[in-house]
Amino acid sequence: MESEKRAAEAASYLDEFSGSGLDSITNEAVATAYLGMVQPGSAPTQEGAEPGTWINSATRENYGNNVSVIPVAFKTIWSERMSEAPFTTVARYEPNSIEVEVVPVKPGKRGYPKMVNPVSGNEIKELFVYAVILPEHPEAEVLILSPTASSMRACKSWNSQLRSQLLPNGKPAPIFAFTWNLGLELVQNPNQPANKMARIAGVQKGSLVDENLFTNNVKPQLSSVQRTILSITADADSDTEESNS
Repeated sequence: MESEKRAAEAASYLDEFSGSGLDSITNEAVATAYLGMVQPGSAPTQEGAEPGTWINSATRENYGNNVSVIPVAFKTIWSERMSEAPFTTVARYEPNSIEVEVVPVKPGKRGYPKMVNPVSGNEIKELFVYAVILPEHPEAEVLILSPTASSMRACKSWNSQLRSQLLPNGKPAPIFAFTWNLGLELVQNPNQPANKMARIAGVQKGSLVDENLFTNNVKPQLSSVQRTILSITADADSDTEESNS
C-alpha cells in the first residue's frame, strides 16, 4: 500500500541499524506470551475485546474466534485453580509431583473422581499445554496455549489427530508438520449457569507447513521451545483470559 511505502521511506535512515542492540535480549529475558481465550467479563473485555475470541497476552492483538496454529511442543500438567470465583489458576505442577486426595463421585451422581490438594482444598486437574506458532502471524513467535478443562474434549480429539498424521511419503509426521484451525464457541458456564464461557469448539486440520515458513519461523524455535514449555509449571498466570471455566 502507498501509505506503508511512505512510512518505510520515512524510516529509511534506520535501515543500517536494523536489529542493533537486540542480540542480548534472549527468549529467557522476555515475558512468555500466551494465546488466550477472551472470557465474558474478563479484563480484555473491559479493553474492548469481544468474548469468545483469541488474544495475544503480550501484544493484546485479537485474532477473532478462529485462529490457525502450528503446534511445536506439547506437555501434560497438573493445574490447581481456586475453588471459588474468579476460579483463577494458583499453581501448576509436574504430574504426580505433589500429594493429592482423590475424592470419589457421590452415590447417585454422574462424573469422575477428582483430585484435591489437601493443603489448600483446591481441585487439581490434569490439563494439556501446547507451544504454537501462528502461520498468519509468525512475528508473534512462540505462544503458549493452555486450555482449561472445558476444552479438554476438543484437545483430546486434536491429540489423537496429531499422533496419526503422516507425511506425503507415508512416514509419521512431526508435531509441527501441519497447520490446525482452532475455533471458539460461547457456552453456558457450569460454575456460573447464568453466564457464558469460551471454549474450543473444534479443531480442523489445515495444510502442510510451507517450506519457507518452516525454515524461517518454525525450525529456529525448535531448539528452545522445549525449555519454554517446560517452564510452564513455574508460571501461574498463563490463563488469565480463561478465569471463568
